[in-house]
Amino acid sequence: MTSTILFVCHPDHGHVVPTLAMAAELVRRGHDVTYLTAPSMRDVVAGTGAAVATYESRYRDADFTELENDPGYLMSVLLDESEAILEAALADGSDSAGLGPVDCVVYDTSVLYAGRVLARVWDCEAVQTVPFFASNEKFSYLNAMYNDEGGQRPAEQRPTEMPEWVTTTMVRIGTLCARYGLDVAPHELWFEVPDRSVVTLPREFQYEGDSFDDRFVFTGPCIGDRGFLGEWEPPAGDTPIVLVSLGAVFNEHRDIFARCIDAFRGRDWHAVVTVADGIEPAELGELPPNVEVHRWVPHVAVLRHAALCVTHGGMGTVLEALSCGTPLVCVPTSALDRPTGWRIRDLGLGRLVDPERLDPATLAEAVEAVLSDPVAAATANRFRTVIAEAGGAERAADVIGGL
Repeated sequence: MTSTILFVCHPDHGHVVPTLAMAAELVRRGHDVTYLTAPSMRDVVAGTGAAVATYESRYRDADFTELENDPGYLMSVLLDESEAILEAALADGSDSAGLGPVDCVVYDTSVLYAGRVLARVWDCEAVQTVPFFASNEKFSYLNAMYNDEGGQRPAEQRPTEMPEWVTTTMVRIGTLCARYGLDVAPHELWFEVPDRSVVTLPREFQYEGDSFDDRFVFTGPCIGDRGFLGEWEPPAGDTPIVLVSLGAVFNEHRDIFARCIDAFRGRDWHAVVTVADGIEPAELGELPPNVEVHRWVPHVAVLRHAALCVTHGGMGTVLEALSCGTPLVCVPTSALDRPTGWRIRDLGLGRLVDPERLDPATLAEAVEAVLSDPVAAATANRFRTVIAEAGGAERAADVIGGL
């Protein structure tokens, strides 16, 4: 039996891209799929075969440098996105926008308020997609981002009372629910554990993975067609190839890119650097012959040939690398990325480099160490098998289409 399915997601490649293969697989199976996102992602999503609807997003206008010490800012940005999504999907509380009711809403966890309100208004099934570490009573990704590795802030930084941003967030959620006629307590909407969450990690990569019950389906990365990112061909010869990526959004790190390029200058490695829209490639000046810089290339095409991936710790790139058995050097550039870097290091998948101490020599040393580490290579290769067995897009489509 086929269903009408609505995907909703804000315009962040790290969140949209993991769902594309899911949507494409559901379309292939005959489901009626619509994807609601920002206009900037229209062409990317259209390739799945799903119908595309858009909303007026302000996400790319956010100042994500504020994330380092202010979780309230993150909550505010994401609530703004949920409000905009609901305005598009439920104009004046009706279905006049033509997006519902549907049989199932598939919503990214970052815009969970929108997804959970829509599911209640339409009284339909819902599936949450989680493209990074999932959270439960044993592990909180939000806590991991803003605390040290033991899950605690230094004593002098610990709040002595409920942070104001929590109260502000609760008030905004309550207002949102009232606007759409829902009698639900704000904390229930915020902290609800959905009946189904598709987590695009393998369980083995998840912190406290064995503590998650069957409401969480760990499909591993859902890697589909990446033609929208262009094409790439490996250079001739057998020089080790290294992919360097600092993400697709909020990646204005010209200084870090420059240090990366200097680390490869004169080395017997070939670097493929992707800068997306963060900087102009010309800002990096004259390149050494063993370095190529692109805005976009399909990372998977590079990683199939790569000996190593240097990354900020974006989960999409990390899992694409592991799906190809490629070990990693992680240089976290924000609070969001640190837990991923810790996990890479602790699982023996590569090295973690402090961005504040990053210089060309330090990075070159880390690259050399991982390239010569048989344990990192073997562990990454094991994760290639783990990811292949997790099920990917087909398993995710089974969960969504089977409700």
